[in-house]
Amino acid sequence: MFSVFAPGRSLVVAAIAAVVLGFAGSPPAAAQATTGTVAGTVKDVQGGVIPGATVTLISESRGTTIEAVANATGDFVISNIPGDSYTVRVATEGFKTSERKGVAVTPGDRVAVGTVTLEQGALAETVVVAGESPQIQTQTGERSFTVTTESVQNLPVTGRNFASFATLTPGVVAGFGGGATRADGARTNYLLDGVSSVDTGGNQQGLAVNPDAIAEVKVLATAYQAEYGRTAGLQISGVTKSGSNRFSGSVFDLERRTAWNANSWANVRNGNPKPVADQRDWGYTLGGPVGKPGGKNKLFFFYSEQLSPRTTGGTINRFRVPTLLERQGDFSQSTDNTGARFNLIRDSTTGLPCTAANQAGCFQDGGVLGKIPQNRL
Repeated sequence: MFSVFAPGRSLVVAAIAAVVLGFAGSPPAAAQATTGTVAGTVKDVQGGVIPGATVTLISESRGTTIEAVANATGDFVISNIPGDSYTVRVATEGFKTSERKGVAVTPGDRVAVGTVTLEQGALAETVVVAGESPQIQTQTGERSFTVTTESVQNLPVTGRNFASFATLTPGVVAGFGGGATRADGARTNYLLDGVSSVDTGGNQQGLAVNPDAIAEVKVLATAYQAEYGRTAGLQISGVTKSGSNRFSGSVFDLERRTAWNANSWANVRNGNPKPVADQRDWGYTLGGPVGKPGGKNKLFFFYSEQLSPRTTGGTINRFRVPTLLERQGDFSQSTDNTGARFNLIRDSTTGLPCTAANQAGCFQDGGVLGKIPQNRL
């Protein structure tokens, strides 16, 4: 599997993608942050373990397979599994083949399928296990949350940042630049396909890949494993999409236009035009097999490109500066933002109050309320 992300059009990037694609296989030897693990035990109907049984994971979107063999105690562990929905097939001589469909594996998960029971019979016979209770992550004590592919595709986000989905996790709040942080303020570590993506100069998110290129977002809140580090706060891991066994793609266009905005109250009062704020995020994705769709392919590709032109300007910043009298220490004519007189300047050396009802502690040089003597400036 291979993914390319381009901020703009680039034939060079496309050429590099074509070359690197030749070295891509399935499954990749990826970091634990981007792959999962499936474990279980093979037994017969009497509860006896069945060593040597062949366990096959079949990707339900790509059709690729990953195999393992149960050990002497009937246990099996399959690691480095890309996130997907799988069919678990267990087979051995003298027993019917067992299939369990819809086993969801998300990046970083350790999925326990429990005991797979085989019935005696011919190998050609297949028992399909259905109606099983949902698999739960029982291998570690981490507190985590996964934003699934369906959620990433269907939920709206205010910005073009995959980390925004982390705010769906209980106890997580929006952070700087569209990112997220834990409610206690602990720093967040951002990962993209298992690689830390943090700007170390400011401890903020480095690369904010567009959501259309993201398959899943895994959020680890607390008690995560030693393989995650750098910060004591959230671990937000984005996993990029990969091609499936059929060609698919998308086109997106999100725009903000000055013409759609209303002018501010202050600009209207001062006769100023509204500022220019034309923003556009548009692009496309394309993925599929390297070969015939639906065939026994082992190579897949995925490409995503987003262009983000911006035209901004015309923002007016207003500042209040001291008047000539105020620069001379005379606040007798000063007003507040509503136009009301604001000339009560307290002389702290008197220890007396300075209010509209009691002006004993106010500066009153020469009998002018609000005027500070020159020798006190």
